[in-house]
Amino acid sequence: MTSQFSMRAACVPAAPHRGVFVCSRGAVDVKGRSRVTVRSSKQDMTSVTSNSNSSPAGSEAETFVYYASFGSNILAERFNCYLKGGRVEGMIRDMPGSRNKTTPKEWHVWHNLPHRLFFAHSSPTWEGGGVGFVDFYENNDEEGDEVDHLSASRTNTKQQTTLGTSYRLYRITLEQFNDVLAQENGMVPGDGNCQALTSDEANSLARKWNEVVSAKNENGAKHGGMVAACVEGSITRENFVPSTGPPGETRAPSNRWYGYAKCIGTMHGECVLTFTCDPTEMEKFRSGQNATNAPSEAYYDVIKKGLVQTGMSEREAVAYLDERVGTSLIAEGSAPVR
Repeated sequence: MTSQFSMRAACVPAAPHRGVFVCSRGAVDVKGRSRVTVRSSKQDMTSVTSNSNSSPAGSEAETFVYYASFGSNILAERFNCYLKGGRVEGMIRDMPGSRNKTTPKEWHVWHNLPHRLFFAHSSPTWEGGGVGFVDFYENNDEEGDEVDHLSASRTNTKQQTTLGTSYRLYRITLEQFNDVLAQENGMVPGDGNCQALTSDEANSLARKWNEVVSAKNENGAKHGGMVAACVEGSITRENFVPSTGPPGETRAPSNRWYGYAKCIGTMHGECVLTFTCDPTEMEKFRSGQNATNAPSEAYYDVIKKGLVQTGMSEREAVAYLDERVGTSLIAEGSAPVR
């Protein structure tokens, strides 16, 4: 049986105004299901960031990380609102922007990581529609329990391997990531209620991922979808158990939507960070106690445009989003969420 996670190299033509894709591994089909794919791009986004492949020791302003976006921030113009301030079409309020307004010149794409994208809450920024979250399939164990972060629960393996999440990775400073985290939680950059990640913490998370995944691909990536490559034998949807990696940590008050920050891998040895709702809220979504909510047309359109920027066709982007909006988070193959 051909592995769902088999990889094949492919040349990707240059995409005008969207950066030059160096290479691609795998392919995305029109149903929105994809193989584990990594695309790299060096994009001129008027940045003066360092060209170094490793983060220097020091302050958050000097440490580089990758922010892994999966919702509206996949669109570069939307993400820049969190750096420079302002808004894009479809938003009803301005973002204050980051303390360092430098935009990134380097970004990469990870397709089909074993996380589940879904939409929930009612966002005033996006006309009351749902906004994106990801389920990392972490086990919500009692504090103090030892957790095996090499593997996630097999309960959701099918959704992990058929409804993976695509991320656009922007290389920014850790200070900028902390400022984006604050803004996503309705706070201003530097707000003391949002616990900033330190350089030491980011570097420690990167080291932990390097211990989980010993090998990296030719683009310098290490993430949970690659653990399958370390397992002997044929890797299929039935026997693939991805890594959840080191646990995340709640960094914003529990009533905020995006307070749970997590390292989902490394790129060139640097920490790849994102955020979603905290594990307690995630359990409520999984059980159905918290309802999901379809995105507004404007929010949907921004993500679609962002996916096209990363190399998907419009047809592929629509199929990717429609399947994730239309498949219940609670039970595989159930009716569309309302």
